Amino acid sequence: MNHSREPSCGLQAALYRLLRLSSATRHLQQIHARFYLLGLHQDHFLITHLISLCHRLGDVDHALAAYAQTRRPTTYPLNAVLEALADAGDALKRRGVAVYLAQLRVCHGGDATRRPNCFTFSPLLRSCVDSTNLVSQVHCHITKFGAHADVYVGTTLLDSYSKRGKAEVAQQLFDEMPVRSIVSWNSMISGLARNGDVVGAQELFDEMPQRNNVSWASMITGYAQNGHFHETLLLFDEMASSGIELDKMAAVSVLSACANLGALGLGKKLHQYLDRAGCSLDLFIGGALVDMYSKCGVVDQAVDVFTRMPEKNVVVYSSMIMGLAMNGRCIEALMAFEDMRKEGIQPNDITLVGVMCACCHGGLIDEGRQYFKSMGQTYSITPKLQHYACMVDLLGRAGQVKDAYQFIEEMPIDPDVVVWGALLGACRIHGEFELGKYVARRILQLDPGHSGSHVFLSSACARIRDWKGLKKITKRMVSSGTKKIPGNSWIEVNNVVHHFFAGDKSHLQSDKIYMKLAELGKLLEIEGYSPNVVSVVCDVEEEDKEQALYVHSEKIAVAFGLISTPEGTDIRIVKNLRVCIDCHSSIKLISKIVRRDIILRDSNRFHHFTGGTCSCRDYW
Repeated sequence: MNHSREPSCGLQAALYRLLRLSSATRHLQQIHARFYLLGLHQDHFLITHLISLCHRLGDVDHALAAYAQTRRPTTYPLNAVLEALADAGDALKRRGVAVYLAQLRVCHGGDATRRPNCFTFSPLLRSCVDSTNLVSQVHCHITKFGAHADVYVGTTLLDSYSKRGKAEVAQQLFDEMPVRSIVSWNSMISGLARNGDVVGAQELFDEMPQRNNVSWASMITGYAQNGHFHETLLLFDEMASSGIELDKMAAVSVLSACANLGALGLGKKLHQYLDRAGCSLDLFIGGALVDMYSKCGVVDQAVDVFTRMPEKNVVVYSSMIMGLAMNGRCIEALMAFEDMRKEGIQPNDITLVGVMCACCHGGLIDEGRQYFKSMGQTYSITPKLQHYACMVDLLGRAGQVKDAYQFIEEMPIDPDVVVWGALLGACRIHGEFELGKYVARRILQLDPGHSGSHVFLSSACARIRDWKGLKKITKRMVSSGTKKIPGNSWIEVNNVVHHFFAGDKSHLQSDKIYMKLAELGKLLEIEGYSPNVVSVVCDVEEEDKEQALYVHSEKIAVAFGLISTPEGTDIRIVKNLRVCIDCHSSIKLISKIVRRDIILRDSNRFHHFTGGTCSCRDYW
């Protein structure tokens, strides 16, 4: 904070020293009372420092009261109280604009001591909660009072615009800045990435005259937040090679990328680095590690981190509950929820999604119904569409398809594609093709390009060998530009993520991979395996259907894992879609044949294959 002057007399200096020694709000209240006793309650120097210390100790109400009691305040106490309000909650933030406008009313003529300056506008911009219009008005005042050339003000202004989706305005401000600090560059990179322009952010990052760890963290976070997880890890490797120290923001982003890619090796490596650096398991690092280990299928490690965290909040608990649920530890997930309640932490809607998923994956129908009812009755949480989808999924997976349909019909809100999609999945699993065709058409009314519905209708036609109907659906998909989402699996080996598509032969080791697939095929036959061709919807011979199943992406990833890792080690694979019945059956047997645990994360849950069995108990 830029203050007006140093203490001018012995009494003022003594009070100033007392202020600086204060470590509790009650001390500040006592010193403030002394101001009144000594007739110094209008001393702007002391009041400015009092407000700043109230801000530092979190007593914003006292800071605001001290400012309100100051007659004709100069710019210095104004700036101090604006800083305090800008760092407070949204309700207090909004008061910053009112305080500023009140100051303008007493700012007459050429009284420079009361005019806003470059230190006024940064906290004022931060007080413009969710209002682009207010930011634009403050922008006008910045120009009016000649603060537009200040690099600190300019950086805060472009950051304010980019946070409100005005990336073009922010870019124009950045281009017009006469002087740019490294903070300006970092803010613009974050702004572009925040608005989805990671290419522009990377170009700006490459142009930077110099970078610091925030620059790297901003770019890494930008990639992670936009789902470019492979690029996140590549940039992290480049950062590490450059000798740049990893900060907390970048660490959380890299852990998020590891979680989404299932890159356990790199995630563990980063965890070890954080331990060596003395990073505590706070809500951010600890929460990111819980999420990473859970999504990599190492739920015991996630539980270990969770247990050692000194503080937990609803976000961390929700992550742990969902991690347990997705890994088939459904009872433990519900126990974690009960522990959360005992600790007095109020669940939110995301927590209840995790609880409902636990019931769904565990086939706990009665418990699921009870938790769904408790949302409004016990926790005052209005169920959202995703909660309704969980209930439909719970009933549908358990074979109660008609009940699931009735549940949708009785919903107080209109079902969306996700809700209908849960029922469509149940129809596919349990062979309810007549209802499924109706559901698929309902989905296509909401989303004409929904590939899953077209695929279901294609499958229904193929089952009754209605090849004309199948051709019509295929033609409709082509005309509407609808494409079936391609199956994509990936596996991390030696900290490198390898991607595979169905029938993929682009990998450098394709010859060895397909030799391994052929070897596995023969071993599966010996075990009595027979391909399940139900999921192949083509007018082709059975032998060709079997060949199509043979080259599904997860099988290719399994074969690659077997030839690329030492015997006895676990194989971890991630797939973007639900694993098909045939791949599920064959991978179960492969785990028995090769005597290895195979952990597969599909779009629904984790499958831990061990000795010919799966943790999902064939319920997915």
